[in-house]
Amino acid sequence: MSDFGQKTGQREFILIGVILLAAALLFLWNHFYFSRPAAVVEISIDGTVTKILDLSKNQELDIEGADGGRNHLVIENGEAWVSEASCPDKICIHQGKISHDGEMIVCLPNRMTARISGR
Repeated sequence: MSDFGQKTGQREFILIGVILLAAALLFLWNHFYFSRPAAVVEISIDGTVTKILDLSKNQELDIEGADGGRNHLVIENGEAWVSEASCPDKICIHQGKISHDGEMIVCLPNRMTARISGR
């Protein structure tokens, strides 16, 4: 193998190492920046916050959405999810449980959002 081929292989190895290191640093930054403890769920109807609920208190409530729509929100063990909805597609139910700052459940037909906030 020529001297050029060995240098090219070394450069590729160094480049791969730098890329892996950058990816690891970005992952760690993202993990620590966005892993603040979640404290509340902000419920909005048509873009207006109507309720702020404590994530540390287990509770269930029905949320009246726009045009008479309804979503049933459950808060349990620091997680929130929609268990029932009057909307036809039920996407808000399939979004699952949320518990981290910035996560959100959206129901477009009922114009309801439930957003986790780490206040």
